[in-house]
Amino acid sequence: MKHLLLLIWLLVSASLAFAQFKIFGDIRGGKMPDSVYINIPFVYGYHTENTFGIAVNKNGSFSSIIAVKNKRFGTININRKMFTLLLTPGKSLYLNIKGADTTIAGFKGSYRAENQFVSSLGFEEVPFFFTDTTFSKLTLPQLKEQMISRWFAMRDKNLNRVQASDLSPFDKRLISQEISANAILKLNDFARTTLATGRPQVFELVEEVYKGAELHANVLPAGPQYYAFANSYISYLETMAIKGFPLGALKDPKTFIKYFDITIREGDSIIKNKGKQYLNWTVARKQFGKAEGENWLAQAIEDKYLTKDLYQAKPLYTDFKRYYPQSIYLPEFEAKINRLEKALAENMTNKEIVVANDYETITSIYDVVKTLKGKVVYLDIWGTWCGPCKHELKYVPELKKHFKNKDVAYIYLDMDADDKDSQWRDFIRINGMTGVHLRKSSQAIQAFWNELMPAGGTRYYPTYFIFDKQGNLVQADAKRPSNRAELYEQIEKYL
Repeated sequence: MKHLLLLIWLLVSASLAFAQFKIFGDIRGGKMPDSVYINIPFVYGYHTENTFGIAVNKNGSFSSIIAVKNKRFGTININRKMFTLLLTPGKSLYLNIKGADTTIAGFKGSYRAENQFVSSLGFEEVPFFFTDTTFSKLTLPQLKEQMISRWFAMRDKNLNRVQASDLSPFDKRLISQEISANAILKLNDFARTTLATGRPQVFELVEEVYKGAELHANVLPAGPQYYAFANSYISYLETMAIKGFPLGALKDPKTFIKYFDITIREGDSIIKNKGKQYLNWTVARKQFGKAEGENWLAQAIEDKYLTKDLYQAKPLYTDFKRYYPQSIYLPEFEAKINRLEKALAENMTNKEIVVANDYETITSIYDVVKTLKGKVVYLDIWGTWCGPCKHELKYVPELKKHFKNKDVAYIYLDMDADDKDSQWRDFIRINGMTGVHLRKSSQAIQAFWNELMPAGGTRYYPTYFIFDKQGNLVQADAKRPSNRAELYEQIEKYL
């Protein structure tokens, strides 16, 4: 019996050791960080929740064991400079970092060759067409000749390097897939953020970039570049669905939208009741293979969980259970949905979450501020639909902890349509947003903007303001919660 238990223990220990990746290294010279940071995406994208730090010793060394069940891409952040990593269970990687310019001077370990190769691909580098502004003013024929052909030639050169390398057949297919996806993603980003020649030209470039692109993964599990590309492919289909439509057709609720196979009225109804990401899911499940769709939807649910958006997470989760009943993600998602529902139930009676009485009739923010006389007031103008707004909420608990037991109060002015009232009320409770709340429609909130910014200016979400203890506006366009110390200093001036 003792021998059997010993054998079991050895087998378990061996399996645990195999499901680990060791990363270690040394930073020599230059600026010595307190920590380096590893980010391993849930599926794709960079989220701080998937990041952990590794302490750097005084001599510049660092070391950590990372739990990985299968081959995964990740990034290491050293002095705010990113490098892509390829992690594999049972392998190790040593990095020799030059601190003077934060570059990797050498690789060692059992997964040295693979990571040295991935590093040479420069996934993090800014492409030439972002740094040279002349490309933003070119026509499509000019872009094809001067930019796209050059960019794809660089892609093809890297693909040829992969095939000529000593990488394993699986790694060759995996890395090649990431190279191809990254090439399209960078061009798509350029079209949507930098091209300055007008909307029709954006449509033309996006169509040129994606035509003939292979959507289905050639190797699974795929990497984060592939899934980011797959997600962008939905945006591409959305662009193509409305390309050429006159403005009047887009305002007609009976207009039929191809790819989505619904009318504008039906699409608006889905967005209203289940969220925009659910509308994207209706397309994704038709376009993607089973494995690709499972991972895309998993990331969509995770995104809504991270912003504590139960309203949009639940319909996605319901479909996930329906389409992927055997998924390894299901237990985790069930626990996460239950966590949000528990937070909602617990905060239904939280007296520190105050919805202003008769807020519908309030037409001036000063009517709310004056009820908090004697306190410095931090005003947050936000919306449940606003990604940056919800991102900033992650830093609010730290803000409130810093000013605990001090005369600081918080007002949240939400911009959402009247039919979103219930969703708004649930959201502030799930997120434990202690403070005073009121909601206004896009039209009604303009009166508040006018009194806060009488001289005009850009009105964007989120925006923050500080009022002193007498109720006077003393800081317009205040720092965000994520600015931490800079914001704390602004508030402390008036305490």
